[in-house]
Amino acid sequence: MFAFIFKIWWMIAILPFLIFIEASKMFASFLKKKNIYSHWDIWHSFIVVLLLSLAIILFLQYR
Repeated sequence: MFAFIFKIWWMIAILPFLIFIEASKMFASFLKKKNIYSHWDIWHSFIVVLLLSLAIILFLQYR
């Protein structure tokens, strides 16, 4: 039973977070390679996701 609950937790919480971290690293390396912005880190990604979430919530009027 614990293994089943752990797999569900893995798919819902841990795996998307790991994918988010890897995508942020790939985006940072892309920006550095193109010489656009060399200081991108995970906190920038969190801010972008939070701002996008806020914009979606406000535009769909979930106040």
